[in-house]
Amino acid sequence: MKMSYTTETAKYIDLERNGLSESVNENIRRNRMSSVRIKAVKEDGTPISNAKVEINQTASDFRVGCNAFMINQFDTDDEQKKYDEAFKKLFNQAVVSFYWRDDEPEEEVYRFDKGSSKIYRRPPADESLEWCEKYGIEPKGHNLVWPNRSIGLPQWLPEDKKKIQRKINERIKMIADRYAEKIPVWDVCNEVSDYTYDYMPEEYDTKAFVLADKLFPDNHLILNDYHSFYDGSFKGKNSPLYQIAQKIRYGGGRIDGIGIQHHLFIKEENINNPTDQLNAEKILKMARTYSELTDSLHFSEITIPSYDSTEEKLSAQAKIVENFYRLCFSIKAVKSIVWWNLVDGYAYGSETYYGGGLLKHDFTPKPAYDVLDRLINKEWKTNLETATDENGYCTAEAFHGDYNVTINGKTYSAHIGEDTDAVEIICG
Repeated sequence: MKMSYTTETAKYIDLERNGLSESVNENIRRNRMSSVRIKAVKEDGTPISNAKVEINQTASDFRVGCNAFMINQFDTDDEQKKYDEAFKKLFNQAVVSFYWRDDEPEEEVYRFDKGSSKIYRRPPADESLEWCEKYGIEPKGHNLVWPNRSIGLPQWLPEDKKKIQRKINERIKMIADRYAEKIPVWDVCNEVSDYTYDYMPEEYDTKAFVLADKLFPDNHLILNDYHSFYDGSFKGKNSPLYQIAQKIRYGGGRIDGIGIQHHLFIKEENINNPTDQLNAEKILKMARTYSELTDSLHFSEITIPSYDSTEEKLSAQAKIVENFYRLCFSIKAVKSIVWWNLVDGYAYGSETYYGGGLLKHDFTPKPAYDVLDRLINKEWKTNLETATDENGYCTAEAFHGDYNVTINGKTYSAHIGEDTDAVEIICG
């Protein structure tokens, strides 16, 4: 008998059911918030006592993102507007398309400029950056090198390995010259763990990170892969991603972060079979292992299916999303969580089958979207009112990020980070 996709599917990642809810909530408080003492003083240093204080968070230090491959891709302005509104409401990071095959469809013919020829799901980089700036969203570059012949590499690339390496180097340098100061975070290598890439130059991945270290000195450089946890690939320190990261570092490459793909590309009839990807304890174990490599982990590509829009399946997706995001947000080493496709029907190829969007094809929000809206814009955001004592002090438990602090009606800017324990506001 075929088991249906229901909230029961989430039983292994259900934090309450597995006795993890209390520890996850405590870790969120410990890792994402600071207890801060705020002092309000006049310009001469005199404390301002009994002042009304409003503390309102304007931005989060934690990155919650989505790929932005559908910028200016829809048939109508109304569809694009709905996409933009839904995106900017949730996300503070946008994955910008840098697929070599589409960046350079012909040798030395580039598609970076705004107004370049249109390719579906591949908006030109300058167009994407303009969109990010408009909405105040941080861009993340994806990717510099992806050795996939059908999607990643350009068709014109020569067969000679020395020439391929030279072209890779030229590409990285060109992108660095143009975008290193504009895009702070980069997936340098994407999905290099497939050992069938025998047509690639020796140590091309290590060489890419060595070169990126020189050309992107102030950027955050990530090794992104699906053989991190996907489809039973996690084998502790023997996992393909772990081993490749060690190899690259031994070769002199600088890896700042590890990108962990988390696509639940599981056929509906198999979704109730046990899988590490829906097991909270195993996700925690995996994160602990990769955090031995770096204190910067990124759940970089997330697909959690609904398959279709029946109420039961939408509820199942929402329950998994809530538990998964809570769990990841509680892990100190995790710096970002990136959903992959925002809207159903606009995924790549066969990925459409999974219904892995947060919006239905008609752009109406699914329950999973509402869950993330509640977490990101309410539960994980600090907004409170208080007052200073007779010595000009007040205290707050605050999520890390940027703030407007209003004292007796006048607003000042402040930042509260993980090392912040005191903030002094000098009121003019």
